Amino acid sequence: MYITEKKLLKWSLYSNAIYIALFFLFTPDGISVQKIVITSFLLFSFIAFLFLCYKNRAKILELSLGSRIVFKALIIWSCVTIIRSFSLSIQDWVTNFGNMYMALAWLTPMLLILGLKIENWKIVLQTIPFMFSIMILAFFFIPFLELNAEWIWLLRLVNFVLLIGLYHYGLKGRLQAYLIIVIYLIVALLTERRMEFLYLAMVFGFLLMDKLFEVRIRKSFIKYIIIGFLSVFIIVFTVGYEYVSNIVASFIDFQDSRTFLFKELMQELNYTEKIIGRGSLGTYFSEFMDHTKWYTEEILKHKWWGDSATRITTEVGYLQMILKGGFIMLILNLLLFLYSSYLAIFKSNNKFIKRLGYFILILTIISLIEFRPAFTPIFFILWMAIGTVLNKKYRDMDDHEIEPLITIK
Repeated sequence: MYITEKKLLKWSLYSNAIYIALFFLFTPDGISVQKIVITSFLLFSFIAFLFLCYKNRAKILELSLGSRIVFKALIIWSCVTIIRSFSLSIQDWVTNFGNMYMALAWLTPMLLILGLKIENWKIVLQTIPFMFSIMILAFFFIPFLELNAEWIWLLRLVNFVLLIGLYHYGLKGRLQAYLIIVIYLIVALLTERRMEFLYLAMVFGFLLMDKLFEVRIRKSFIKYIIIGFLSVFIIVFTVGYEYVSNIVASFIDFQDSRTFLFKELMQELNYTEKIIGRGSLGTYFSEFMDHTKWYTEEILKHKWWGDSATRITTEVGYLQMILKGGFIMLILNLLLFLYSSYLAIFKSNNKFIKRLGYFILILTIISLIEFRPAFTPIFFILWMAIGTVLNKKYRDMDDHEIEPLITIK
């Protein structure tokens, strides 16, 4: 039987979703039969994506010269970042290629190529309800499971669905999306994940702005948002995150849980490491985690539930980029994020591309607080969105031209 590209793309997305579902249900660790079986879904997903991207590699010629240069530089630097963690240890290989935050996370940008084929969005929109179905089913097992961050990976997709418009789905799909919003909010409350409320609030904020503001005012407002983000970004990585945190605290009462992450990482890395990072398996020592573990076990006499003092990931997206690939990795990513969102919002003629721009811009902003890169659907969609909006042919289409190419009804 001949396997079409569309089928392979669909199976790769299904496989990744199944991996995530099994991962949070069984939370496998170390090297075991269970871990190998579950990880096989992740590896199939990666191999399928790799094949599809390689087969369609000629599509990158549809990008401008500048975009091609930055994209190729990012892929090359991602490969360098992975190669730098080469080891003869089996455990290192399992960690590097069996963990969605390690090597595979830095190869996710290759999906930009799949975004250069507009018809691939039909497959994405068709597979999202499957992912929602998994989460609705899993929700009933909450009383028997220990909630953790993995619960959020598939639920976050509802933000993308809201941005591009529920009208892409029939009544069943819309009802499913509404139910997922409820589950998303419940899980965010139970796990005390304030970031999810901020994410959802930003999505509704952009949607309201799109509905209520006329074009000229909307574009001016978004320019101020981008300028504001860049100003905060520069201050954070020059003066320090604590400075921004103190300013915010003077207006609103909030619990700062990010200053120590910025402080510890930037203090531990030497000048060269800040430029090139420590590789995909790079770690750093957290004095905060070490002290908190000691206090919990020795003083409170409770079992420690948090991370090891030697951390292989950090929650903040841009810090994760610096830890693994340095400021080179951060700048290459940021250039594509900002340039693609600018083109989508200010240089496109249809609503779908503009909404993709909102999606990219929102993730660009909140990566300063969380959203470490991972080989998960939210980042597949992010890089496909970047590929789509960088293609001038799609930006030049109007709504009547582009909607039939992505509509699944």
